[in-house]
Amino acid sequence: MNKNLTYYFAQPLNDKNFHCIYQLSATQLYGVILRILRQEQLTQDCLQEVFVKIYHNFKCYDSEKAKPLTWMITIARNYAIDFYRKKQLPIIDDFDLNVIDDGQIQLLEKLEQSENKKRIIACLKILDTHIKDAVFMQYFHGKTYTQIAKTFNKSENTIKSWVKRALPKLKTCLEAL
Repeated sequence: MNKNLTYYFAQPLNDKNFHCIYQLSATQLYGVILRILRQEQLTQDCLQEVFVKIYHNFKCYDSEKAKPLTWMITIARNYAIDFYRKKQLPIIDDFDLNVIDDGQIQLLEKLEQSENKKRIIACLKILDTHIKDAVFMQYFHGKTYTQIAKTFNKSENTIKSWVKRALPKLKTCLEAL
């Protein structure tokens, strides 16, 4: 799993993508729910229902309003409180969504991106130097094929071919890590 939640939320929902979303967020959501329910079995039951709710409301997610993890934490917290009420148990909610501030969420996402960066660098090493440089110039520095072609004194079509052949190799490598 080499991508972050934002990537998977930008993709069409399918079983593979949802599995990745689950893997990347289940621990955090479990912790949020456990702080409210305080019972492991209830927490597991609630977590399962939270993911069903996330699945059914996936199209409602708006990246302009919240980051994926923040959106899912809000759903988990609200559902845990509703879950408690259904069971007619006293609500013990010492969890404040503000406890997980944007800085902490950004730190988690930076760590995730850092890990992704290490994987990308490792995979770039499998490419020939000139091809690696062309891919790096295009995707990390935003250079056009024309600019890269001038740098290497090659035709634009040659650069396009290099990049086109390199991308499947990188994809395979990233999926293997």
